[in-house]
Amino acid sequence: MITPVGLNRTDVEVAIEAARAGARIALAQYGGTRERYAKQGADFATDVDMAVERAIVEILRTARPEDTIQGEELGVTGSPEAERRWLVDPLCGTLNYAAGLALYAVNVALVRGDDVLAAVVAEPATGTYLITDGMSAWCELDGSDIRTEVRPSAASRLVEVNLETPDPDEQGFSSARFFRSGAFKTLSPRFIGTSLPLSWVATGKYAGYVIPGKREASVHFTPGIGLCQAAGCVLSGLHGEPLHLANEGIVVAADERTHELLLAGIAEQL
Repeated sequence: MITPVGLNRTDVEVAIEAARAGARIALAQYGGTRERYAKQGADFATDVDMAVERAIVEILRTARPEDTIQGEELGVTGSPEAERRWLVDPLCGTLNYAAGLALYAVNVALVRGDDVLAAVVAEPATGTYLITDGMSAWCELDGSDIRTEVRPSAASRLVEVNLETPDPDEQGFSSARFFRSGAFKTLSPRFIGTSLPLSWVATGKYAGYVIPGKREASVHFTPGIGLCQAAGCVLSGLHGEPLHLANEGIVVAADERTHELLLAGIAEQL
């Protein structure tokens, strides 16, 4: 009997292989006019989203045939009742990518319940791979086997606030009001239209990320959540409650002080 490729590999090795395959397609196709597929509102997918997701799904199907795979564009494949589920966001930041902006990522994560077992956030433009095996978090550069441990830091004071949600959301959270809160007397808000800054909190580039709105375990945010958890960031729901992958808001911070400032700012306007 021939063993399918990947069955004797660890989950994180499979995640890296899948993310690398997707990242290389995205980088090779970067620039120029893309075929677009309309979604909701101003959102759309491109032919590259589809190509990247197909490549990733094929690797995951071969390596882990018993697991469920949930992709942003192609939906769920495999048994929907499987205990383990792969979450795939082929291009996180499609609008940026289509506009020729390098602020996009390829996201792959494996979850079981609320546990992130493995995750990779690939930044094709820089050849950077941010990786977790669920216990530790590290960075690798494309073409290198050198691992560099990542650690959070609040030194930049930069905080991403996700604006792609109803304002106010289901809990009454308003990003517009939040920008005027006391939290931003010492912190500086940003929005770049991708989940990349969530993983940047794990690496110390950003001090925090606030994501309002109700959602299930997300192909966009789960890989970054896994990285932040493994790196030692402070994570909670919008009111400071314990964070679940299916949640009603996410607050991620590099340290306790930044987390307290963000929660105080949120409390001001709820």
